[in-house]
Amino acid sequence: MKLKQLLIALMVFVGVGAQAQQIVFTPQWTAQSQFAGYYVAQEMGFYEEAGVDVVIEHTSTSDFALNRLLRGQSNAITMLLFDAISHISQGVEIVNVLQTSQRSGHVIVVRDDNIKKIEDLQGLRVGIWRSNFNQLADLINLDYGLNIEWITFIQSINLYISGAIDATLAMTYNELYWIRSSGFENKRVISMDEIGHDYPDEGLYVSREYCEKYPDKARAFAEASRRGWEWARQNPEKTLEIVLKVMEREHVPASRRHQEWMLNEVLKLQCPQGASEPSFALDPEKVDALNRLLVRYGRINKGLSVEQLQGR
Repeated sequence: MKLKQLLIALMVFVGVGAQAQQIVFTPQWTAQSQFAGYYVAQEMGFYEEAGVDVVIEHTSTSDFALNRLLRGQSNAITMLLFDAISHISQGVEIVNVLQTSQRSGHVIVVRDDNIKKIEDLQGLRVGIWRSNFNQLADLINLDYGLNIEWITFIQSINLYISGAIDATLAMTYNELYWIRSSGFENKRVISMDEIGHDYPDEGLYVSREYCEKYPDKARAFAEASRRGWEWARQNPEKTLEIVLKVMEREHVPASRRHQEWMLNEVLKLQCPQGASEPSFALDPEKVDALNRLLVRYGRINKGLSVEQLQGR
């Protein structure tokens, strides 16, 4: 009887240990091509081959991935570099294990044809997301002294189409697609590179607690995720099929053409300016430039090094 009890206790202990090592990963938005490499890594068995048990649980439009991590519901999330520096500076314990994006997908799409350059937005009405993705735009507004009147939206481009605003913030892989598909193909697009604020967007972040407890698992997760993105680059059509399957499973409405556009744009943003291949690494110069912007406007007290972002 004692031996049986010992075996049961051992099984429970092993079960708890296995569960603790499981990685619950939450992308920062609902299922779409923006996260294709992770879907590929799971679908093609790259996570399994790397010895990591990864569960992908999407957030909702009313919650943030970071909230799930802070509540202990997720171990890993995607996050913009801008937000990561801000949150880590405020004490949020996350570690960058893979930098997927090297460029910014943020653009300003002009509706008023009189707007030729960023300075022409002075005092005008500009659409902006009602989410944490709007902080960079707010600092650009301050940096150029534009005194923009921000008009918030959640997902829709209706404000832009109706003419209720003079311009709108957009992501190249999302709102820009829908604007151009709605008959505004020739409207001026102001990129972040054009105005000197082209900072890397998304990276893959794991809680410091998980990294310290299971460093090998965290490393394997990052490497398998990178492998997923590399496979996606080489196999875009098959990747698109995987994305659409995930979206169907998650009950997310999908436009095949839009998801194809999104995949192409996301893969472009993974390459440094002028390069044709991604590096998957943090660029110290870009990190320093973003640090200076955040310090200049009091969003952080002191910049973070690449090593600090990586938990070293």
